Formats: sequence, structure tokens, C-alpha cells
Amino acid sequence: MKCIKFVYCKNIHGENIIEHPRRIISLDFMRGLAIIGVLISHNLILDVWYGKQAFQIVPVWVIGLLFPLLLVFTWAGSFVLISGITMSYSAYNRFSKGVPTQKIVFPIIINSIALLLLDPVRTLIFSRPHLFRGTMTYSLLAKPIITGEWAAPGIERLFLIGALPMIGLSGLLAAVLICTMFGKDREKRFDRNMRILMISGLVFSLLSIPLSYALEPVIDRMLNSAQPQYIAAYLLRILGSAQLSFFPMGCYVFFGMAYGMLLASGKDKAHIDARLKFYANGFFVATAVSIPLTFLLLKEPLNFIANIDIYSPTIIFFSMACITHIFKALVRYVEYGEPEKRARFAGRTLWIRRFGIVTLTLYIIEAVPGMFISEFFHHRFGGKVLWAVANTEQNAFMNNFPAIVLFVGSMFALWMLITWLWEKIHFIGSFEWLMVKVQGRFRKQRSTRLDLRKNLYDVTQNDPDH
Repeated sequence: MKCIKFVYCKNIHGENIIEHPRRIISLDFMRGLAIIGVLISHNLILDVWYGKQAFQIVPVWVIGLLFPLLLVFTWAGSFVLISGITMSYSAYNRFSKGVPTQKIVFPIIINSIALLLLDPVRTLIFSRPHLFRGTMTYSLLAKPIITGEWAAPGIERLFLIGALPMIGLSGLLAAVLICTMFGKDREKRFDRNMRILMISGLVFSLLSIPLSYALEPVIDRMLNSAQPQYIAAYLLRILGSAQLSFFPMGCYVFFGMAYGMLLASGKDKAHIDARLKFYANGFFVATAVSIPLTFLLLKEPLNFIANIDIYSPTIIFFSMACITHIFKALVRYVEYGEPEKRARFAGRTLWIRRFGIVTLTLYIIEAVPGMFISEFFHHRFGGKVLWAVANTEQNAFMNNFPAIVLFVGSMFALWMLITWLWEKIHFIGSFEWLMVKVQGRFRKQRSTRLDLRKNLYDVTQNDPDH
């Protein structure tokens, strides 16, 4: 049985300074927790209740019971935030070692481009049925699972925009920010750069939301023309008008870059804790201010605030406040806590951090087992005919609480088993494994992304390659 290795070398500052460079396992934990949240949310909302129609099907008391989970479902920006923190933290430490800028940003650029290219793979091959302009469309694997027939997916499947493009574009933006802010004078300009990043994130979120709304009619005109411009419309949709478009979700990368720079700066525990608390409370204040302003400025304020197709400033600021408070607590308890506590945390969260190792793969393929197994639950507990076209008609399974718990529990147990077994062969065949292979052709130093000894068991590794 493998064990967690923990060795602590104390300097004159004791526990008030993070030993640099050291892997921030709080981020591994948050990443694993985030993908687990996605898996459970998708199973509930998309597999059990077939999407947005859940609010028309599910009793109010059930929605109330699940409200905390549904609220977390709006925290998709956490993936961009975590990505920004890891890129910033790693880059800052590598600059301190004298690594050239090109060697730092090149892997980020390659990784970002790969994410942009992988999203069409997800939507065309793996993802769930999607209603496009009044017609149900299917991915390559969704068609046989749902209807029992095989058919090539149409180009319209591209418009089911997922999280990968926003993360990819955010990575490219992060590369630019690293080049412009992480120079030789980064320590002298630390406070200035922190202000620039935080203010830029706020401004980006406020300006990009109306821009995202403005792109909707433009994309509609492209699709309604005699010769639909699918590719151009798809590229615009990556930028705006979809739930996970870069506008406004790219704002999270500014905040993530600031948090990563803060952790890597070598500031003491009290300083970092106070800063994160200030930012978290500031986001709560921004949330409170945004609500009356929305009511004053817009004709349909409630629809704007609650819109989950294009997130409002209220949702974004509230999610940032909650995530920042969680991150602050983890940094204080884990990264600055006693060595024994850090080791104990690493051991207890091993199974969660294991999910975090293959977040990309799980996000891409999760729909396939979800669709397949949920169809049998809809058949067994709801009377739905197998191999029937997906619809949103209510059946008994959608209101059968024990059956729903059994389904979600079964799916989670399946993913636990898959990740546990997959780890034994070092996640060979995963998309993370593939990306490491591709990146290896462009970099001399091998990536430690799938080095399980360092990333899961040896929590004192000296190269924070998140």
C-alpha cells in the first residue's frame, strides 16, 4: 500500500512562509472537488431531468433541497480560476529560477491550443443530445445509446460550447500577462500588478457581459442566412452568447493570476490571509451592490440576474466570494498549517485529488456512461421505452428520490472505481497522457503532470508543475 511522503524543512520564518517552490495541494483538492461537482450535477440535471426542464418537472421541495448543489453548478469559472492560479504560481517560481520567458509560456500556449481543439472532439463524439434550432442533435456515441441507431454527427454539434474553449483562451491570455508582468522588476511592481489584475478582472466581467449579449443576434443572422456560416458563428460563440463563452468567463483568469502571484511572492501567512479575506469580502460587497444597480438599470432585472445562459455580475461576484473564502481557508490550514496537518490532509483527500489528475478526461467522456446507465434507470423506474428518442416528458423516475440517489450513487461509485484502477497504469490512454506526449515533442524537460509519486503521494515535490 502506498503512503503519503511528507518531509518538512523549516526555515527561520517557520510556518509563516511557504517553502518555494512547493506544490500547492489545495489546488489539487479544489480541482478534484470541482470535477466531482460537475459529474454529480450533470448526472442530476442532464441525465435524470434532461436539462433546463428540470425546474418544470421537479417538485419545489426537491429544488430547495438541492439548491446548494445547483448554486455550485454556476461555479464553472472555478476551472479558469484554478488554471490561472497554477499557471501564475508555477511561472513566478520558474522566473525566480532564471528560466527564460519563452520556456515558461510555450507549454502554456501548446496546452491552451490543445484545449481549443479538444472541445469539438467532446461535442462531436462524446456529449449528450442537444436541441439546436428546434431539432434534436446527437454526438457520435449519443445516437446509438439514445436511439439504437448509428449516424455521423452534424456540424451543428459544435455549438454545444463547453468549458474547454474558455479555459484555452484564458490560457493564451495568461501567457500574455506572464510576459508583460513577470519580468525582472516583478517584485518591485508586485502591489501595482496585483491591483491591475484585480481591477482588470472586474472591468472585463462588466464590459464583456453586454458584449456577449450583443453577439447573439450576430450569430443568429449568420445561421439564418441562405448559406449558413457555421464556422464563423462557432468562433464567435466561443467568444460570447453561450453559458461558458470566454465573455465573461475569462474574467476569472485575472483573479487566478493575482492569487497565484500572491502565493508565490513569499509574503508571510498573515499578509496572504488578510489579502484573500479582503478580496473575498470585496466580492461579497460587489455582489450586494450589483443587485440594486441591476434593478435600477434594467427592465427585467430578475431574468438578467438569474440567467444561466450568460452569467450576470451578481452570479460571478458571488461565486468568486465563496471560492475565495474556501481557498483562503485551505491555504491557511494546509499550506501554512502544521506539517502533520498537511500530511494528514494529503492522505485523506487522496481520492479527491486522484479525480483532479484526470479532470480533462473525465469532463470529456463523462456523458457516455451517464447517458447509458440513466437510460436503464428511466426504463426501470420511469417506464421509458429503451432506444426511444430523447424527450423531456416527465416519467416516474424523475420524482423517485430513492431511485435518483441510487443512480447518482452508482455513477459516483463507478467513477471512483475507474480512477482507482486507472491510476494503477498511470492513466495511460487519458487525454492528459496524450497531451503530455504531444507536449514532449515541443519541450526538452519532460512534464511531471502524470508523475503520481510527486502529484499524489510525495507532497513535498520541488517542481510545482500543476
